[in-house]
Parts: sequence; C-alpha cells; structure tokens
Amino acid sequence: MKKINELAAGLFLVIVIAYVSKGIEGVLAPYIRIEALTIGILMGMAYRLAFGLGETFVGGVSFSLKKLLKAGIVLLGFKLSFGSIIELGPRLLLTVIIFVALVMALSVMIGKALGADSRLSALVGVGSCICGASAVVAMGPCIDAKEDDCILAVSVVSFWGAVGVIVYSAVAAVSGITDVQYGIWSGLSLHGVAHAIAAAFARGDDAGNIGTVVKMARVLMLVPLSIILSAVFAGKEEGNRAKFPMYVGYFIIAGVLSSLGIMPEVAVGFLSSVSSWFIMMAMISMGIMVDFKQIKSRGMKSIAIGTVLFVITGPLSYALVLKMF
Repeated sequence: MKKINELAAGLFLVIVIAYVSKGIEGVLAPYIRIEALTIGILMGMAYRLAFGLGETFVGGVSFSLKKLLKAGIVLLGFKLSFGSIIELGPRLLLTVIIFVALVMALSVMIGKALGADSRLSALVGVGSCICGASAVVAMGPCIDAKEDDCILAVSVVSFWGAVGVIVYSAVAAVSGITDVQYGIWSGLSLHGVAHAIAAAFARGDDAGNIGTVVKMARVLMLVPLSIILSAVFAGKEEGNRAKFPMYVGYFIIAGVLSSLGIMPEVAVGFLSSVSSWFIMMAMISMGIMVDFKQIKSRGMKSIAIGTVLFVITGPLSYALVLKMF
C-alpha cells in the first residue's frame, strides 16, 4: 500500500507540473515560442532546488522517468508515415542520412576536443541530428547515460532549437531560397519536431509540408542510430553486451501500423497526443531528479558542443540544400 501511495503522489506531482507548463506555454505563445517540455524541465529543476525530493514522491517520479518515457517513445511511432518518407526519393533520403552521420561525427569530435564525456557528446549529437529532446530521452537508456547527461543535452538542444525557429523564420522572410528548398532545409537541420515544423510553416504550406516529411525521415533514423550507439557503448565496457532496445522495435511497429492506414485517424491522433504527454512527464521527472553539482561541473562543455554544432550545421545544410535541390 505504501508503494502505491508513493507512486500516486509522485505521478500527481509530475502531472500538476505538466499542466502548469502547458498553461504557461499558452500564455507566452503570442510573445515567444517556448515549448511546454522545456518549461516543465525548468519547473522540475526549480522544485528540486526549493523542496528537494522526499521519499513520498520518489516512486512516482522514477516510474514516470523510466516507464512512461519508453511508452512515450513507442507511441511517437504513430506520427510516422513510411510512405511519405519513401516518396521523398533516394537523393533526399541520402541527404538525410549524410546529415545525421555528419552531425554525429562532429559532435563526437567536438566532445573529444573539449574533453567531454563521450555519452554526453553522443546525446547532444543525437538531439541535434534526429529530433531534439525526444531523441535524447530515447537514446539515454540505449547507451546507459546518466540522467544528468540527459538533462544537459535536452537543455542545450531545446535552447538552440528555439533559437533556430527565430533565425530560420527571419531567413524565410528575406532569403531568395525557394519554398521547397526552405522546407527541406528546416526539416533537415532544426532540432526538435516542433522546431522544424514551426520554422518550415513560416514560409507557407508548401514549405511546411515538405519540412514535416523530411523531419519525419530524420525521426526514423533513431532506429539504426540507437542500435549502432548501444553496440558502441556496450563494447566500451568489458562483459557488457549490446542489447537491442525493445521499445525501439515497438516504435517501428507503431510506425508501420500508422503507415498502413488501418487505424482510425482519431485513434492515431489520440495516441500521438498521449506520446507527447508521456515524454513531457518523463522530462519533468528528469528535471526533478537532476544533480546540480554535476550540471555545474559539466554544463559548459555541453553548451559548447551544442553551440558549435548549431553554428556549423545551419549554414552548411543551407549550402547543401541550395546545391542539391
């Protein structure tokens, strides 16, 4: 009975913060775009600083972080459409693959140059080249990353994704780039799904639609990248064998079901919404669990990695899109 009460108390705390975060997002929306997920992380961290984390809430917060996270990633698959991704054509799909590989390689190289932890570098890279915070929290368990590393990576990619929306929208207003090229550029290079779509639609429906599909192609790259990185980091520790993360397999199944069109649109929309809530609750829990001593000692390196990646990949991908499309 005690465990059930602790589970309920922790989940209630996380849900309350999630609803407050959504409300703040709505209030700020006319003035500045800050995702509820980012607000929730900050509120979770603020709660930990102000009140600590009593035993009453540990069970529910931990459940949200470990269980709801994986469920949210699985349900994220219902946002995929493999048919739309295939229709992009081989050249654009190859461009997506090259971009993902390039950003990951750059992140690892920058991390090594700065003396950062390899897992932290990988998480910032994944968040930058796949789908922002969602990719970070999905990849964390695959490479056995610390919660502190995850929160650092999420904070960095969320910040630069938000900056990217502003910068890209400005480019949309003044650049001679075509709508299709701009949509490809936004979908190809901006961090989170919300960031890419918001920036892409700043140029109109044509740019927004192509940007959304390109972004979904990047989300799909989470599958092979999770397998590769789990094998790489498992190999670094003696006796630790790489294990395929089963929730990634379920993510693929969800994507297939969505792509086949056998599920009602209402059901797909509902499951996608549940996915967003579960992931936000997991991120809030991560904020509550954060170790501020670790953030103080490791934060600047993660900020440096994310900053260099943003400064390099934005202009580089812009030039690449202009040349190829």
